[in-house]
Amino acid sequence: MKFKPLLGFGVLLACAVWLAAQNQSLQQHLDLALSYQSQLQELSQSNAQQRLQFESEISDLNEQLSSATYQLSNLSSTLEKTRLQVDPNYDALLQQARDEVAQQTNQRQPGTNGTAFAAFTDPENARARANESMPKLYDSYLNALGIPGTERQRIMETLVDFGAQRYQMLDELLAGSMSPDQSVALFGANALSESLQNSLTATQQVDLRQYDQLLKFDTLREVYQQSLRNTGTALAGATQEQVTQALIDEVVSAENNWGALVAEDGSMRSAYNDKLAAFDRARDVLEPDLNTQQLEHLDRFIETQSSGIDVILEASSDGSGRVSITQARVGVENLPH
Repeated sequence: MKFKPLLGFGVLLACAVWLAAQNQSLQQHLDLALSYQSQLQELSQSNAQQRLQFESEISDLNEQLSSATYQLSNLSSTLEKTRLQVDPNYDALLQQARDEVAQQTNQRQPGTNGTAFAAFTDPENARARANESMPKLYDSYLNALGIPGTERQRIMETLVDFGAQRYQMLDELLAGSMSPDQSVALFGANALSESLQNSLTATQQVDLRQYDQLLKFDTLREVYQQSLRNTGTALAGATQEQVTQALIDEVVSAENNWGALVAEDGSMRSAYNDKLAAFDRARDVLEPDLNTQQLEHLDRFIETQSSGIDVILEASSDGSGRVSITQARVGVENLPH
């Protein structure tokens, strides 16, 4: 019977081995579970951080949207209000200009005569450009008015019609073929707002003129800063911003007919001379704050700008301050008399 203790010991040993194996397996499962738990905790923390970041970005975007809406709704208090009289003969002048363009377009092939803008006289080309540019420029203005959908669409169609007509008339304007009244009706400081006199209230027309001035500020800021960078490095940073602001303040001013393509007399030549005077006023304002090198830089910029005028064909903003501009330069020698 001496084998019984040995048999019992063998059973105990087998049990111990089995328990050790089970313990090792359980430990492996526990380690795997702990690893999963750690990964889940890291993923949860990462998601929480991303959520906080998204919430912060959404909050910033809402603040920017609120700020833009507030600025637009308070245009009347941020810009100087100007009493502007609507020409009672505006509609007749505009229709006369349209009729003459249509007649001259039928009499010649675009691009064979006139100026470099002759291709725009093609109605389909002009309409396509207006359809592309006008909504980008004036969607924000119409949104701020809160006009119902059908009426809003009608006003936008009027804006597109006006933009197409202005594209068509560029060639006639540069060729000197338009009368002063026709030039003012399409390219004067108040041309766009007066084209909507039957669709907008008097207050909305004033807001549109002021909105247009803001667009000119943004466009000229981009054009002038690029030109300043191209003429040297003496003006940079805060000084460049000061110079740009002074130039814009004078160019987009009552003294310069709010930077319109034609002067109050309908002449591009007069508008060019008025712009030179605006540059002189800006230089006088800036001279006490600039050193000799900076003044030389400014003079190079003014000399470059004085060689002609920039016709802005298209301008748009992505809402974050980046402006896209398509422009053409017309030399002084090519300006109509």
